[in-house]
Amino acid sequence: MDAVIITAAVILAVISLIEVVTFFLAVPSNAAPAYASVLPVFAGDDKLRERLEYLSMKGSGRKRVILVDYGAAPEQAELCRAFVHSSPDAVFIPCSELEKFFSEMFL
Repeated sequence: MDAVIITAAVILAVISLIEVVTFFLAVPSNAAPAYASVLPVFAGDDKLRERLEYLSMKGSGRKRVILVDYGAAPEQAELCRAFVHSSPDAVFIPCSELEKFFSEMFL
């Protein structure tokens, strides 16, 4: 029984070591496809500030952050404009322009 537990522990340790080494050594290639983060902004969203803070921290490989206005309150719109001003890869667009924006971005 002890041999099984020791074997399982060794296997888990090796897997963990491989994951750590891969995490720190695997650099994303330039050939990796870019992705966009899309955040719809609604008037009732009381966690918008937290969502924008999370998006500002997460940026690996993305091409754009797209904030889509679906009836944002004035203070939310101002918060989105401040985010766009501080993030060069972010845009704040009305929902009516979303299809046009995507067609220009990916075609």
